[in-house]
Amino acid sequence: MTRTSNLIPSLLKSNRLQVIAAAGLVACWSLSAGPSLQEDAPGSSSAQLEGRTYEVDPVHSGVLFKIRHLGLSWCWGRFMSFEGSLVYDSDPASCSVQMAIDPSSLDTGSAGRDRHVKGADFLNVTQFPDAGFRSTKVSAGEDGGLKIVGMFSLHGVEKEVELVSKILGQGDRGERFGERIGFEGSFRFNRRDFGITTYPDSAVGDEVEVIIAIEGMLK
Repeated sequence: MTRTSNLIPSLLKSNRLQVIAAAGLVACWSLSAGPSLQEDAPGSSSAQLEGRTYEVDPVHSGVLFKIRHLGLSWCWGRFMSFEGSLVYDSDPASCSVQMAIDPSSLDTGSAGRDRHVKGADFLNVTQFPDAGFRSTKVSAGEDGGLKIVGMFSLHGVEKEVELVSKILGQGDRGERFGERIGFEGSFRFNRRDFGITTYPDSAVGDEVEVIIAIEGMLK
């Protein structure tokens, strides 16, 4: 059991989620019925798929982020520990998503950089050990996707963000995997809006992009 297992209940009880990134994150999602979903699940109807709850499969999902370094290149990172759930309904307004992310699970591919980013200059995971996202409004997006508005918390601050998702597919994957659903999406935020102000934009970019790729398992 990961340390995130107790985060979701607390996120639901509070209007102020205590934080990451992304990165974050968290990142998560609800789906609208589209032609691609029906083609992927022959014989199923939208009525059969309404109101279904899916649990995020962390083994086949990812929460990543990227930020500019010296105004030149992208520095990439990911979070290794997260969990969440989503509700799918043929009516986008009835969809919802919630997610919890452990910021101390940050991995940028460099142990020294990881220690720095987890420290007081950036995420300060000792003071702010939690991260979260919860949707507040879901509507139909372009190309059969969803536009998900929600509250993202990071570094002791909670702000509204908009995640644009792309539905990847849905269907029964046999006895081993069962019914699953998949999507990917992204959103951007300004780190200064979340109180992360160390270093100028010329050294570390102000804008952070969070990329979420989720595979959900039917509960």
